Amino acid sequence: MAAGLLALENVAVLTGLLFAGSAPAGVIAVLLLKFPLCVALLRMRVGAVAVLIGWESLTMGVALINTSLSSAAQLALFCSAMAGSSLLALSLPLYAPSRPGV
Repeated sequence: MAAGLLALENVAVLTGLLFAGSAPAGVIAVLLLKFPLCVALLRMRVGAVAVLIGWESLTMGVALINTSLSSAAQLALFCSAMAGSSLLALSLPLYAPSRPGV
């Protein structure tokens, strides 16, 4: 579920940036890197969880300090990153190593 939400969030951000027409190519390229991480998350890769938690934490920080965004955009960006981080945190027990005989 977290992978789907994170991919959908990324599509929404990319769509908004592309329709606004003011996004630098570097920002678009960085956002496109999130899709392979979502696929890796579906494949239960622990590294993908760690990178995406860092990604979402950085996004929350950017939402708080970026004054070029409107207040509504800051709130939406922060809330979507918080939802993604929460779902990732809730899914962490799925990545625990299994212990035989327990």
